[in-house]
Amino acid sequence: MEISKEYKLIYSGEIYDAINQFTFDLDFYRKWCGMRKGPILEVCSGTGRLTIPLKKAGLDITGLDLSDSMLEMARAKASAENLDLTFLKGDMRSFALDNKYGIIFIPFNSLQDISAVDDVESTLRCVKKHLAPGGLFLFDVFNPSIHLMVERERESTEAFNFTTSDGKRIVVREKCRYHASTQTNKVRWYFDIEGVESVEEFGMRCYYPLELEVLLKHNGFRVLHKFGSFDEEPFGEESKKQIFVCSAAD
Repeated sequence: MEISKEYKLIYSGEIYDAINQFTFDLDFYRKWCGMRKGPILEVCSGTGRLTIPLKKAGLDITGLDLSDSMLEMARAKASAENLDLTFLKGDMRSFALDNKYGIIFIPFNSLQDISAVDDVESTLRCVKKHLAPGGLFLFDVFNPSIHLMVERERESTEAFNFTTSDGKRIVVREKCRYHASTQTNKVRWYFDIEGVESVEEFGMRCYYPLELEVLLKHNGFRVLHKFGSFDEEPFGEESKKQIFVCSAAD
């Protein structure tokens, strides 16, 4: 039995919210989004996990996402908060908006959803095209750990265990396999929905530190800061994250 579409993480805003309740990146983005005047664009805004609290903090922010389910959930949540908040449908590789933005950010490893170099460069071109003069581009991705990927390839581990709003108990186990030729970590999730089992697979592109710096430079960005955590610790050998603050180079 395949998981019905509404229970797939990549489609379901409800399940996305159920397994992503963290806020450890919020203060970082709130601080940096206040660094420039003008509107802010969150690319891959999902269900508004960051967009909504940033709007409530008084920031002029718009969300952009490709998933209809995510957008539907985000709009419903914003409406429940009586927020005048716009969520647009768009692909990070090809969005075309009328505005220029003082801040554009792509949070929560979302850049790792695309793998081809052409797609990454298309995304960077879109961002640069929409940045206002003096604007900032921020994003975060994992710092790849070969040791961790090898460990998770050996056996599956429980990743999530939760109950949906309609009372269905869902347990998800995770197993990974790294594909060196494409630098992609293939993640396989084994779903148990009240005793009914199924499998969903997706890929996370691994971006190595020097590779990202070359891609940014080649596509017209200057790296202003690179952090290894949302506490703004310097990026180093043991950093689990790569967090960039960039400006247009010209």
